[in-house]
Amino acid sequence: MAASGHLVPSLEKRKLMSPSVSRRSSIDSMFTTASQFEPITLEDRIRITFEIANILQKQEFLRKLVKSLMLYGCPAHRLEYIMRHVSSTLGVDAEYVYMPNVMFMSVFDQGTHTTETHFIRQAQTFEMHKLGEVYRLEKLVAHGEVSVDEALQFIDSVANEPSFYPRWLNPFIYGVASFTASLIFFGGYWYDACISAGLAMILAFYEVFSGRIQSFQPIWEVTVCIIIGFVARAVTQYGFCFTPIAFASFVVILPGYGMAIAVIELVSRQLVSGVIRMVYAIIYSFLLGYGIEMGSQIYQLIDPDIINKGNTTECTRARDITICDIQRIDQRYFLLLVPLFALVYCMFVKARPVRWPTMIIVSVCGYVVNYLLQCYAHAPAQILQTVPAFTLGLLGNLYTKFTGKMSFDAVLLGVFYLVPGGLSIKAGYGMFSGDDTMGTQGASFALAMIESSIGITIGLFVATLVVYPKGSSHTPLMNF
Repeated sequence: MAASGHLVPSLEKRKLMSPSVSRRSSIDSMFTTASQFEPITLEDRIRITFEIANILQKQEFLRKLVKSLMLYGCPAHRLEYIMRHVSSTLGVDAEYVYMPNVMFMSVFDQGTHTTETHFIRQAQTFEMHKLGEVYRLEKLVAHGEVSVDEALQFIDSVANEPSFYPRWLNPFIYGVASFTASLIFFGGYWYDACISAGLAMILAFYEVFSGRIQSFQPIWEVTVCIIIGFVARAVTQYGFCFTPIAFASFVVILPGYGMAIAVIELVSRQLVSGVIRMVYAIIYSFLLGYGIEMGSQIYQLIDPDIINKGNTTECTRARDITICDIQRIDQRYFLLLVPLFALVYCMFVKARPVRWPTMIIVSVCGYVVNYLLQCYAHAPAQILQTVPAFTLGLLGNLYTKFTGKMSFDAVLLGVFYLVPGGLSIKAGYGMFSGDDTMGTQGASFALAMIESSIGITIGLFVATLVVYPKGSSHTPLMNF
């Protein structure tokens, strides 16, 4: 690893290493001059062999690149655009079609009039450090500063680098995220947040356990929500509140980000993947709400009077509280809790500590703008999502434009503050419980989520348009 902590050198450092060498204009001997009607000499055979090897190397690099982008959390609506740009730079005639977790890559050979199609399957996760390394490699390839051999070595070294965060840290990440979310977003008190953190740690262990049993994976979210709903309802008899405990416990798996990405894909005219992702996000919300309500109802069968015991004035207030209301804790604690929530999510998306200050500053700016608009300007719902998203996108794009570094991780963190995941789960729970105060019903539930996601999408896209009105000249954009 380089002294700077990066596996892939920066574009400026690479140019200093080889200032007189540029491979951008080289086609790497794409075509042969030997005729099929003439005897092929030894030199022709050697040249043809090297040309075929070069073509296969390029295809191998493209396959590894798209797999890395999907694995490390590249914005889904940018995948096809990035791959077409890199393919054009390498002189490979290829087309791409993306669906959630699947990329179809078709490579055309104009010389032989043949087509080779690759089916690349990879579930999406978040690993922002490795995604940043891949972005640096994209810049080198786009400017012709690396050969295909070197690019393959770099991408393999990124893939083989061990994870910075150990697996045993996940329960603590989930716990602290739920603790802060209970206080910031769901009107909880300190003891509610502690119970929520404990349930979140159980969720983290449960996730590891479900990954070891193949047949258990499709229902692990529902079953863990049943446990959370059962425990959250049981502890209400001791003065705890159901809403801050239950909904904050699984804040890390809320489907709001998936809904926002679905709307972004639809706006980007990627209809197939956008529709699939949106339907999945809505159904996923219903599954989580169904699990919470089932767990609550199971405990009510054991103790029918539990509703009356837990229906206190404080809990009713916590259920309906908004960010502008007087909170159940001193709101000055938010000066620590909001950055702490961002810090935990930096670890959740596997960003290195050197990136934490930038990510926290950008995301907190988005939260502050949302708070000011909602509590002091009393802005309508459309403005509450669009303007903070525009602020995030503007800061991120300006950071990329002036530093040349990836800003997607910082904007992603800010979007986590804005996504309507909590709204969707409350509405889904309200549909199964019949409680109108927990969320809107039927079509209003879906429309509330979609409206919020559309506002986020418009704000991010307008910010990109302002900073990059004509797009980027060489390196493909890796942002929203």
